[in-house]
Amino acid sequence: MDLQGIGHDLTPAQGGCYNGPELPTSCLPVFTSRTTKFLYRFFILGLLALGLGGLHAAESDVEATVQDLQAEWAEIFYTLPKDQHVARFKDLLAQVHAVSERYPKRAEPLILEAIILCGYARAEIGLGSLGKLEEARRLLEKSITLDPRAMGASAYITLGNLYHRLPGWPLSYGDDDSARQYFEAALKLFPEAIDANYFYGDFLLSQGEYERALGFLEKAARAPIGPDASLSERKLKEEIGKALADARAKNAGRDDFFSRW
Repeated sequence: MDLQGIGHDLTPAQGGCYNGPELPTSCLPVFTSRTTKFLYRFFILGLLALGLGGLHAAESDVEATVQDLQAEWAEIFYTLPKDQHVARFKDLLAQVHAVSERYPKRAEPLILEAIILCGYARAEIGLGSLGKLEEARRLLEKSITLDPRAMGASAYITLGNLYHRLPGWPLSYGDDDSARQYFEAALKLFPEAIDANYFYGDFLLSQGEYERALGFLEKAARAPIGPDASLSERKLKEEIGKALADARAKNAGRDDFFSRW
């Protein structure tokens, strides 16, 4: 499956990124409503892929540095008031970008930089967020050219979430066909991984493919976590349980989750 450059050759109707004149301000309520919902879910769930992908012991200086910065991200997101997020994400983004420049041939800093850009976009929601989300896509695509397996294929899973959850053209590059390919690429690399199975199952659930979704979600549910499980692992297990209940009830709509934001 060739995913290089995916999305860039799409026609507007197929979900290509909007590169035309500045959007009228009348588009802002639509963008902020849909994208705020997406970014909230993305950070509660999409970041689980990043967290789980980095749980192994650090094998190099760059991995240790990335893990330290991941921990700082978690502290900001889970413990600080939302009105402090913009300033803290801006500072953290500068730190991670410096690591990306220091290790230009490593995928891990690029993945984390993309995730933090999405956090920055969520905290500073508005039409300016479009540029941050486009840059996040570019960084994730670049990371795949360096190491598609990095952090448990987190780049593929994160791109899948971006394409699935973002609105399509002309507001952004959301496109479910592309999302499906990214989720399947992660599964091809890590067919037994809890996060790859969960996120693909959750995607299939949103598409009304209940029976197929159930198989992947059940596989994710069977994956064990230890007594010292991280916050990311515990939250992912909670969401797997909710998704399983929805799949069994043939309920594709999960707006109750979005309403928390």
